[in-house]
Amino acid sequence: MSTFFKIIRWPNVLLTILTQLVIVYGLLIPSLVVPALNWWQLLLLLSATGLLTASGNVINDIYDVAIDQINKPEKLLVTKSISETSAYNLYFVLTILAVICGFVLANSLDKPILSSVFVGVAFVLYLYASSLKSMLLVGNLVISILVALVILITGVFELFPVITEASQPVFKFLMERLLEFSLMAFLINVVREWVKDCEDVNGDKAGGRNTLAIALGRTRAARFIAFFILGILILLGWFVYEYIYLNDIITYYFIFLIMGPLMFVMIKLWSAQTQKEFHILSTVLKVVLLFGILSIGIFRINYYLN
Repeated sequence: MSTFFKIIRWPNVLLTILTQLVIVYGLLIPSLVVPALNWWQLLLLLSATGLLTASGNVINDIYDVAIDQINKPEKLLVTKSISETSAYNLYFVLTILAVICGFVLANSLDKPILSSVFVGVAFVLYLYASSLKSMLLVGNLVISILVALVILITGVFELFPVITEASQPVFKFLMERLLEFSLMAFLINVVREWVKDCEDVNGDKAGGRNTLAIALGRTRAARFIAFFILGILILLGWFVYEYIYLNDIITYYFIFLIMGPLMFVMIKLWSAQTQKEFHILSTVLKVVLLFGILSIGIFRINYYLN
């Protein structure tokens, strides 16, 4: 059981589920919107996305065996704690269950076309692990799009089935907010993927992958990422000034829990050299992503109370 939770990367699965719950209970319901999904349909959505996240992590571990033997041999699971055959079986079971949950959900809403979303994501996750991950920038962008898609999928399933002419302006407004947060999630995850590439450069090189850290060299790549983060900080600063500076609570939240840690990572990237240093920065970025997701609920609740 311990191996199961490790190979599915349970913190990532929980983060996916938490994202959707924050959107529903922190954004949509406080906005006085009646979501399309009842409790069991929401459970199906959470199950489908959670299972897809888990299956993606499993297939990644399967294809990363040779690289993980170099980068993190102490955390190697496939071939060490679980056989490759058993890992493949687990991957297929998780994927099939996810697609079934998505199919039942879409049909319960009389929108069977929406089930194609889960089939498409499952297909892209397999492509990512098997080939896209090895391509310069492509793998980083694809997985970051999928992270952002979790936010948008939730909005689509909760709003699209019950949209009317009268509710269209409100729903459009909410989807625009979700687009903003999905962009933030995309950008932060891209940075984290690049930092992880700097951390794993030795194994990636041995595995024949072409990453930013390999193409530019780890030092130059780290400095490029620092400049990229500067661009994100400017964008976030504009967002705070344009939309939320009148709300002290959320302004301080963004400055100290999102922008501050990003600035810390940006500064440390200029001197980071070791695998351990890049691992710490990757962890900080994961925490930033968590705070960014939580800000969906904090921002909207405060917005509607004021």
